[in-house]
Amino acid sequence: MGWLNSERFHQVERILWAAVLVALPVTTFRYMPLMGDAQVKPLSLIPAVLLLFVMVLRCFQKRRIVFWSGSLQPLVLFILVAMISTAVGFYLAPIKLYSTMYGARVLRAWVSLGVGLVFLIDSIHMNRNETDLIFSIKWIYVGFVAEIVWSLMQQILSLHVLNSGLVMYTLMENLQRFLTNTGLPPNHRVSGLALEPSWLAAQILTLYLPWAVASLIKRYAWSKHRWINFAIIAGCAYLLVYSYSRSGIFSAIGVIFITLIIAGWDGIQQVWKWMIAPFKKKIEHASRILLAIFLRITIIVAILAGLAGGIYILSRNSYFAKVWQSNKTTPVAYLVDISAGPRLAYAWAGWTIFTQHPLTGVGLGAAGFSIQKSLPDWAHFNIDEIAQLISPDNTLFPNTKNLYIRLLSETGIIGFWTFITFYLLSMGKILGLLRSKPKYLAFLGTASLIAWMGIVVFGISQDSLAMPIIWLPLGILIGMTDNST
Repeated sequence: MGWLNSERFHQVERILWAAVLVALPVTTFRYMPLMGDAQVKPLSLIPAVLLLFVMVLRCFQKRRIVFWSGSLQPLVLFILVAMISTAVGFYLAPIKLYSTMYGARVLRAWVSLGVGLVFLIDSIHMNRNETDLIFSIKWIYVGFVAEIVWSLMQQILSLHVLNSGLVMYTLMENLQRFLTNTGLPPNHRVSGLALEPSWLAAQILTLYLPWAVASLIKRYAWSKHRWINFAIIAGCAYLLVYSYSRSGIFSAIGVIFITLIIAGWDGIQQVWKWMIAPFKKKIEHASRILLAIFLRITIIVAILAGLAGGIYILSRNSYFAKVWQSNKTTPVAYLVDISAGPRLAYAWAGWTIFTQHPLTGVGLGAAGFSIQKSLPDWAHFNIDEIAQLISPDNTLFPNTKNLYIRLLSETGIIGFWTFITFYLLSMGKILGLLRSKPKYLAFLGTASLIAWMGIVVFGISQDSLAMPIIWLPLGILIGMTDNST
């Protein structure tokens, strides 16, 4: 066992960690073992589990838990509360739904939580200093390149601009189904390597956009090629626009605006000074002044053209344009009209379940047993997805489609707040980093702020605990702050 020294452990860990980051775009790997028909089956879980195994070996070597962090204490409490809720759920003994028993559903939910914790633990252990952080960012963007290339292929072949007709389109459809459980998204939307366009938008907001934007705001060079940040932001904008994800696009706009106010005010002032600098110089430098003014006008025109082009593209998509074309006057009718009715109905049902079991919930993973009978009356009319759910032919197990409502309905108010405490603890770390003097820590805080807000917003429309994107950015943050304090 002499060959298993610390240096070799570290080399193996870095290789596996790089594989985790590159594979992140694939959210539903069709051939993932032991996960059945689950929608969330990240390809990156395979190297992540192998990395965890290596980390356990290192624990034996060093005779201590190398990946432990005090920031995990709220999650430990959440697990204890969820165990109590699960025991209560067994006492409630819900009737099986679509041949799914309570025990099987609970087991699936705990496996889902375990998958998420694997990504959290891996990212904490593999990010302890500035070198580790830069290593992670670079490999994250290797996966981003794959995302861009795959999305371009989807768009080109779905539009048939290669004059290859149905043959090439069918080839792309088969390639998509080889990796995931679904084919190409409808309506010329792009989903990249994710299961659906909204998941792609969530990846952009939590994994790819934060580091590039933070690098510009804090003027931190994680790469010697500073133009890469502009290319990444342009790529993120392309993916967001052509995903036509309403939640993703509006969230990105709001998150970037808030980040600029909180962490980028100094940067805004510096940009303003740079913009007006040519108008303050003396006339003897007329040629240089004219060149500088031309450069600034070009930049402004390019930004305005990009905004106008994005708005034009989005306005031509009927799904996206429903947001402002709807003529409904009540909130519920409006949300139903813009195709957000099903998610509202599921969340409404989840809230009803919570009000019936406010302290303990019905058990982790068990809300779906009560969703049908908890749906609001308005949900039974003019909503195709709800009609399919209550159809005798339906076999799909329902869920709340909202992480916070799910936590309330399945683990009660105590479980909800223990989990949210983990988010609040992370925000406290972020606010501390924003005031750091080391530039790389201020950069980390700014990027983490963007990712944190993206994670919080993502939880409004998704409820899975197995998604890597809700754990990995926070794990990087925790690992770096534990070592810097």
